[in-house]
Amino acid sequence: MYFVDRSLIERHLLYMDGLLQEIDSHVFDSFLEKLSLERIAQMMIESMLDVGNMIIDGFIMRDPGSFTDIIDILVDEAVLPAEEADAYKQIILLRKMLVKDYLNMDHEKILEVIHRNHSSLEAFSSRINEYLDNEMDVANTFSNN
Repeated sequence: MYFVDRSLIERHLLYMDGLLQEIDSHVFDSFLEKLSLERIAQMMIESMLDVGNMIIDGFIMRDPGSFTDIIDILVDEAVLPAEEADAYKQIILLRKMLVKDYLNMDHEKILEVIHRNHSSLEAFSSRINEYLDNEMDVANTFSNN
């Protein structure tokens, strides 16, 4: 049996979309602005990973062995298109710098990777929602509300 909390997934997707809009509408020059860029980038990544894990768990897909493996599974299961896999992985690979190597933060790289993969980031929510729309006939949907 499948367990998919669609409203929780939707909250994560809306949060991620809002973060992407913030990146588009700000300049990150001051120390505080750079800290906000770090937080925005990390939360975008965490949102993607959380949504990916909820899909994987909810539809009983194979267990991921790494963060980038979450994307591989979503591609294998036709949740995300293969041509966007590298874009999502490039974003996820920023996580190590954001979480562990924060004393050597490269803010230009963060912005460059996000801008280079912007169209895939924008498409992420619609890809997930399209998959859920197609699969909800099969899955039972539950909500904690």
